[in-house]
Amino acid sequence: MRLVVLSLGLSLLALPAAAQDVECHSSDSYRVAVKLYDEEPGAQIAVTALEPDAASTCRFDANEADDVIGEPGDPLWFYALEGNILVLSRSTGPQGDVVVHDLDEGTVLLDAPSDAFEVQSGKLTFWERTVEGTPDTCPGFAEFQANGFGTVITVEKTLDFADGNVTATGASRCDGTQ
Repeated sequence: MRLVVLSLGLSLLALPAAAQDVECHSSDSYRVAVKLYDEEPGAQIAVTALEPDAASTCRFDANEADDVIGEPGDPLWFYALEGNILVLSRSTGPQGDVVVHDLDEGTVLLDAPSDAFEVQSGKLTFWERTVEGTPDTCPGFAEFQANGFGTVITVEKTLDFADGNVTATGASRCDGTQ
């Protein structure tokens, strides 16, 4: 009985990559297939425009995709797909960037240093890192320093997906950095 279980286990290890290796997301207009790199952080995203009433399956195929976003050495991670807007993060650690693609136009709407962001109601609200914090600009400066962290002033901004405009909300804060 043990021999059968062992041989079954070994045969499972030899199977080719399964569908769960690809993460799929879709909107009314696009489908994205997200495939993690084997030996590097991040993913490649295969973007396919959806044809009305066309049945299709989600799979990562760089040759059949309309566009492929990401390459080794650029640690992109899927965050959201809303209509024609693809929101990604870029990071290998605590500090990263938010990257927003307009899939209709094939352009990058935003690539900003931000660790905190959310997509809601056709907008991206994000806290953009701007300048290093100082004892005068950061109320928690001493505590951050005592705990081995740096400081940065972040400014809250909003990207409106409809018109591509970025506006500051007027809010700012001091965040710790590693």
